[in-house]
Formats: sequence, structure tokens, C-alpha cells
Amino acid sequence: MVTTRFLTKYPDGESSRTIGLLRWVLMVLVVVIHTDLRPDTGCAESTYGVFYRWMENVIELATPLFFLISGYLFVASDRGFTWRVFTDKCRRRVRTWLIPYILWNTLFLLFYGLMGLLLPSALGEIPPLQEMTFVDVLKSYWCIRGEGFNSGPIDAPLWFLRDLMVVALFTPLFYSLVKFHKASLVVPLVLASLPHQLGFEPETACFIIGCWLNVWIPSLSDWLRKPLWWPLGIYLGTVLLLMSRLPLLEWLLAPVTLVRNLSGMLLIARLCHKSVVQYPSVDWRTLATPVFFVFAFHSLPARALTKLSANWLLAHGSGGFLYITAQLLNVVLSIAISLLAYNLLKRIWPWAWRWLSGLKQNS
Repeated sequence: MVTTRFLTKYPDGESSRTIGLLRWVLMVLVVVIHTDLRPDTGCAESTYGVFYRWMENVIELATPLFFLISGYLFVASDRGFTWRVFTDKCRRRVRTWLIPYILWNTLFLLFYGLMGLLLPSALGEIPPLQEMTFVDVLKSYWCIRGEGFNSGPIDAPLWFLRDLMVVALFTPLFYSLVKFHKASLVVPLVLASLPHQLGFEPETACFIIGCWLNVWIPSLSDWLRKPLWWPLGIYLGTVLLLMSRLPLLEWLLAPVTLVRNLSGMLLIARLCHKSVVQYPSVDWRTLATPVFFVFAFHSLPARALTKLSANWLLAHGSGGFLYITAQLLNVVLSIAISLLAYNLLKRIWPWAWRWLSGLKQNS
């Protein structure tokens, strides 16, 4: 029998719409990451480079917030998080996580194989398909772009889903930890503050924090309605500290970054909640349906657009403002092209659209 005290919960309608809007925000931030012009232009010390370094304080919130939301939702259940609930969720995630992950990486493997025949110079660090060994093919589903958890599969943006599938397997352990006592929040905070050797400690910490929020925060909507001023103050203070280039001791860098991330995530969540409350007629959950497809697909148009614009900017010796404008345009076009592909597939081949979008059978 499940004790009422530890019953986890699904988010209410208001919180669910907030999470829908948050998914859009995270998707945009990820596209910004993948349209960075610095690697192709060598302009790290330019006006654009300085601007981007400041923007990274917002962009870098995408991954921890994604894992926090995932942890919150993975333990959500109206009957408490039991072993039966865990196994049911794992079965559903085979369809919504594992199969789309395999399909997208297979499509990218075939695409890069074709590119290797037509335009080998576009492959970068990926070997041509005809030269891949069996091990290379297997690695394309895990870490073809380097080694281990800090690398990426051949569909590079899906590294987050790969890591999430591993972290989620330990959810019963995390749930047992967080339900033990409210003070269990200290464990993920310490984990995120340690020097990161394996590469996914911060992700695991944020996933655990999401589980903790589900167990110990009675109403997510009420919590998100609280004032913005104090998370904004903490966030700006830590951003200024990190950007000041003071000789911070190495062991202080991770804790300060953690405080920045936690306050920044809370600030974004409360801003999204305010938007949801202000525009109650918008169904943010439905609008968020294409987000996974855009996550998985966008790197193709983003890479092409970034390369083309970088070549043009270098040829014309453009200033920092034009660099910023070019990246903004690349972000908009990458999302627009991805949404166009999403809607075309939905019309032409709905069966494939469901699988590639990670949708449930009844969607």
C-alpha cells in the first residue's frame, strides 16, 4: 500500500501548459546552441563572441532544465510511484524514446552515407559509410562524435535522450532517496557541485531534483506563482560573478554555476507560468507536440545555414551586429524548416510521423 504522504502527482492543467511552453523555450535554446557562428568564423574575441559568451548564461540552462522536467514527469503517478508504475513507464518510453532514437539515428546514418558519396567534405569528423566498420556503425547510435557520455550519436542533438534513457533506469533508487526526507535535496545539490568526471553528474542531479519537487512540492502552480525578484537577483549576481573572470578557485566554479542554473531555471519557469496565466486560451501542450521532431531534425538545416552564413560573413568582413542578426535568422529558419518537414510528413506519411515524433499510439 502506498502512503498518501509520498503519492507523486501529475501536473495540473496550468502546470502542464507551463511545461508545454517550457519545452518550446528549451527547443529554441538548443537551436541557438547549434547555430553558433564562432567555430566557423573564428570570431570568439569579436563583439559577437563577447555577446555570445553572455548569452551562454541563458543557453546553458536548456540541458539542466530538460532533465529536471523529465525527472518530475517520470515519477508522476496518481497512485504513487511503485514498481508497477516504473515498469509501465519504461514500456511506454520504448515507443516514445527508444524507437524514435533508433529511427532518427538510422536516418542520419543513411543521410551521411549519401553525403559521403556526393559531398565527402561535409562529413567532418564522421567517416564515410562505405569505410565504416561494424563497430563504427554501432557507435553511430551512441558516440560516433567522440567517446563516452560527453560525445554524441550521429544525430548529435539526441545525446540528451541517450543520457536520459540511462538516467531514468535508476529512478526507483532516486525516488527511494527523495521520499526518505525533505533534506534529501542536499544529495543532488552536492552531486552537481562536485568536479564532473563522468560527464552526466549534473544531468543526474537535475533529474533527482525533479523527482524531489514532485514528492515535496504540494502544488507546482502555487510554487510558480511566487515572486520573480529573488531568483532574478540571485541569477544576475552569479552571472556577473562568473563573467567577471575573477580567479575563482576551481572547486567554487561548479557550485556557483549550479546556483546560477537553479535560479535561472526557476526564473524561466515562473516567466513561462506568468505567460500561461496571462494567455489561458492558448493550448501550450498541443503547440509543444512538434518539439521532439524539431529537436531531432533541426541540426540538418541549422548546420547548412550556419556554414553558408559564416562563409558569407567572412567574405564580406561584416561587423558584430550582422553576426548576431545572421544567427537569429538561422535560428528562425532552422525551426521553420523543421516545422515544415514535420507538417509535410504528418500529411504525407502519418504512420512515420507518429513514430519519428515520439507520439503515443492514440495521438
